[in-house]
Amino acid sequence: MVEKIIVGKDWKDLRKFGDKGTAFIGKHVVGKGEEAHLTNPVLMDVSRPHVILLCGKRGTGKSYSGGVIAEEISRLPSDIKKNISVLMVDTMGIYWSMKMPNEKDAELLKKWGLKPQGLKSARIFVPKGYFDEYKQSGIDVDFPFTISVGELTAEDWIVTFGFSMIDDQGILIEKAIEKVRKEKGNTYSIDDIIGVIEGDDETEKRVKYAVINRFRAAKSWGIFEKEGTRTEELLSPGVITILDVSHYMRVSESWSIRSMVVGLLGRKIFTERLKARKIEEYSQITGQAKKTVPMVWIMIDEAHQFIPNKGFTAATGPLLTAIKEGREPGISMLLITQRPDKLHEDALSQADLIISHRLTSRADIEALRSIMQTYMLEDIQEYLANLPKTKGSAILLDDNSERIYQIQVRPRFSWHAGGSPIIIKKKSLLKE
Repeated sequence: MVEKIIVGKDWKDLRKFGDKGTAFIGKHVVGKGEEAHLTNPVLMDVSRPHVILLCGKRGTGKSYSGGVIAEEISRLPSDIKKNISVLMVDTMGIYWSMKMPNEKDAELLKKWGLKPQGLKSARIFVPKGYFDEYKQSGIDVDFPFTISVGELTAEDWIVTFGFSMIDDQGILIEKAIEKVRKEKGNTYSIDDIIGVIEGDDETEKRVKYAVINRFRAAKSWGIFEKEGTRTEELLSPGVITILDVSHYMRVSESWSIRSMVVGLLGRKIFTERLKARKIEEYSQITGQAKKTVPMVWIMIDEAHQFIPNKGFTAATGPLLTAIKEGREPGISMLLITQRPDKLHEDALSQADLIISHRLTSRADIEALRSIMQTYMLEDIQEYLANLPKTKGSAILLDDNSERIYQIQVRPRFSWHAGGSPIIIKKKSLLKE
């Protein structure tokens, strides 16, 4: 029997649980170049909280690998899966296809002991303003997503609009939010905020009009309501929730909007899991089981856009809190990026598992070298250069065992909508 390589588990859990609660992400690669071949299965722990950095230059398979991890969580036994929920923040619109089987790779999957199948546990949320558009396009989305205006802080709006807390526009927004909350409580609309600003006689008209125009633009984003989507709707036990925010690529404030959404969700999830952890511990002491929000895996593509190494976004604070303090409440983070050097240094330093596909930028390689050099027997460039040229090959650093492996990520059994288009269609290729 081929020995399994298990990463991310400490020796106590290995001795107690073995490979229970692990994800089959690929196989160990032995040898170099044309001599390389696949050997032992590589299993990654998903039973405890982790911070995972998944990187690689464009086209090497990093987003694909993120989908593999989500698939594996969906395959966990029901007694384990019921304690986990997954939230995938889809910034590029590539994960909606996970509901469909990967028929095009049926033969390859067979070699890996898998077969094409769609994710029955996947649910897709899209901003309410674009829900009907998705449906009319034939995309199988499940629920509209909304944000309660009252849950956003003045700072959320100020950062999203590109203002400062100390300039005239920022001061006006903070004053308006404070006033509307005194009048309406936590249930109010963007129109209520605009009404307060219009009634402000102390601020210059140019400042008022600038802020009002931003709030009117925000109304067109199709996401803000008095009542928003509840956290527990997004975090159902055993469910892969895909929040597709790719539609905002068309909008000038593209990343600001997405950062606002991610920042709010990060705050809410952290708060909910803190409450849930107390209830879970109380249940252990008393033996009285109570329903709580399950442990959460947050998977974020293009993570460097939300937690950059320079500057900050509306998502920076909440995500860094989850990264640095999320282990105790049971929050795992999977950060996917093609630019690790652009990612906040705290996110890099807190990663206990690193999966890196091929990188060529010196700055990106240096970023990994800074956190991996303790365990490397040779330079990271050598590890990357020795990888097979196949898409999906990667090096994996397990901080727990202080070991580095060369791996080949397994093929997806659900359809992957990513990848570059080609003008030559399949029929044309067959004629050749």
